Amino acid sequence: MNERQRPAPRRRLRDKQLREHRVHPRYNDDEIALVQKAAVLSRMKPGGYVAECALAAARADDPTAAVADYRALVKTLMAANRQLGKIGNNLNQLTWHLNKDGAWPHLDTVQRLLERVEASIAELDTAVAQVTEGR
Repeated sequence: MNERQRPAPRRRLRDKQLREHRVHPRYNDDEIALVQKAAVLSRMKPGGYVAECALAAARADDPTAAVADYRALVKTLMAANRQLGKIGNNLNQLTWHLNKDGAWPHLDTVQRLLERVEASIAELDTAVAQVTEGR
């Protein structure tokens, strides 16, 4: 690209010097749709919207706060997932002992326990999907 074809560096009206540095984020189709929607609601172009959001987070006293809630939520979900894994392990051990000894509790008790575990797994799966899909 020669000098004539290169786009001229841009500057904001309030800036005295040109902005020469670029960052090129990449988005999947769903993510870019979210950015575009937010930009329209903010009456901005998508590039300006992304830039302003990034700068607002970077200028904050704690730049990690912009993503801290998301990361904390992911950590909580991961901890819940580990706990469900431990419950599954305990159920496997219980099943082994019950099969070995042949002393099964009342069928309704076992069914209620399994339904609660399955409901917990379904709730966790829903929460993970909502977080990872940005809902």
